[in-house]
Amino acid sequence: MQKNLCVLLIWVLIVPSLSGCLKQQAVGEEISITNIDWMTTLYEEQPPNDKIIKEIEKLTNTKLEITWVPDAIENDRVYAALASGKLPKIVTLTNLKSSSVLNSFKSDMFWEIGPYIHEYPNLREMNETVIKNILFEGKLFGIYRERPLSRQGVIIRTDWLENVGLAMPKTVDDLYQIAHAFTFMDPDQNGNNDTIGFTDRYDLTYGVFKTLSSYMGTPNEWGIIDGKLVPDFETEEYMKTMEYMKSLYDGNLINRDFPITSKTQQQDLFIRGKAGIYVGNMVDAINMKNAAMKLDQPFEIDVVNRIKGTDGEERVWASGGHAGMFVFPKSSIKTEDELKKILFFMDRMIEEDIVTLLEIGIEGVHYQKSPDGSYLKMEENLHDLESNVKPYQSLISIHNRTYTNTNDPLRIKFDALVKDNESISISNPAEPLFSPTFSEKGSKLQNLIDAATINYIIGKIDKEEFYQEVQTWRMNGGNEIIYEFNAQLNATQ
Repeated sequence: MQKNLCVLLIWVLIVPSLSGCLKQQAVGEEISITNIDWMTTLYEEQPPNDKIIKEIEKLTNTKLEITWVPDAIENDRVYAALASGKLPKIVTLTNLKSSSVLNSFKSDMFWEIGPYIHEYPNLREMNETVIKNILFEGKLFGIYRERPLSRQGVIIRTDWLENVGLAMPKTVDDLYQIAHAFTFMDPDQNGNNDTIGFTDRYDLTYGVFKTLSSYMGTPNEWGIIDGKLVPDFETEEYMKTMEYMKSLYDGNLINRDFPITSKTQQQDLFIRGKAGIYVGNMVDAINMKNAAMKLDQPFEIDVVNRIKGTDGEERVWASGGHAGMFVFPKSSIKTEDELKKILFFMDRMIEEDIVTLLEIGIEGVHYQKSPDGSYLKMEENLHDLESNVKPYQSLISIHNRTYTNTNDPLRIKFDALVKDNESISISNPAEPLFSPTFSEKGSKLQNLIDAATINYIIGKIDKEEFYQEVQTWRMNGGNEIIYEFNAQLNATQ
């Protein structure tokens, strides 16, 4: 009897499926699964399990195979794959200005997708500014991995502001006044002289210097003066920023060991109440507040993105709006029809249900959705969210989502200020340009300028010696970089 019941049950389950398949075939609807292999970056210690992949496969009617490449060895792994020509159908490229990647573009290794994106409702909504930043010789070879144009701003201890009788800053002069008060007016009211204004780190880009520099009106890496590209460190505004930073350093308004301070150490000074001003990615406010709460100490903060320079203007530097792009090798995608299938899949990956899946996981497992539209993470599964969902964020191209996290006021404000930054952001005019010398020597030469900048701030060299370092930069490849960038700029105008 049990055997007969099992047979009957199987028959009941199978027959509807068979009839459904026959019906689809009868009306000419052929079911086919697209097989896609994808090489992408792993930023965590271990690859995630395949729960998210299984969900994506169901939503997109695909069979996915992900090759995870650890961030630390990504460049070597990608370069080796480019050299061998043995590539998956989708490749994640993060360093678009490396000589290996530039040569692959020149050799026509990847499909140019510019002529096709208008056929796809999500891909055709890509940001024109970001597209411009990833073009190679006027051609679009991939789909960018979207990043906010600018997340930079100032995070300040508001309880300290109240204690010293000051308001949130509106100008760079306000910032200086607050830093002075935080250093000398006992803002934590513990009776000790144990606080400073700014906390900073060795990184001139993501620490205090570059954001402050943009407030002062310094161009974003390159400026256009009299129709020609000029490096930012040859401008008057860059020198003014160095002077400002030097006055912070000389007045002990900033941690004096910033040239050897890491990001973690920089944040620790802020979290533990040793410094009251943090300049950088505004989202850091959320993590630092959460860390401070665990220490069970008073900690009230706020964020601001608009700080006027000495000329009264508001501006902030912008990134390229991307973290590389996804490209499609001709060696593994042989025909235009196959390319269109892959692009259809990539267009589907941009839709809200899949982006939500990649960012915060599976409803009922990793989060609960409330009637007001907010998404509340399930505390009991936070480890699984970090281990088996977060790594999949490297598959996201365009962030197409509408969900909000209304239980976190700082997150709401961060999202709003990042959006507001777009209206005052200053782009790097050389972002879409390519210089062979820059690809070969750019990083090493930038290290020379960074060292000279720090040495000027801490008083190891004077203005004349800084200018001598700039000449060293020029003589060791800088002149070639200037020439090559300007030649490309003229060619595109």
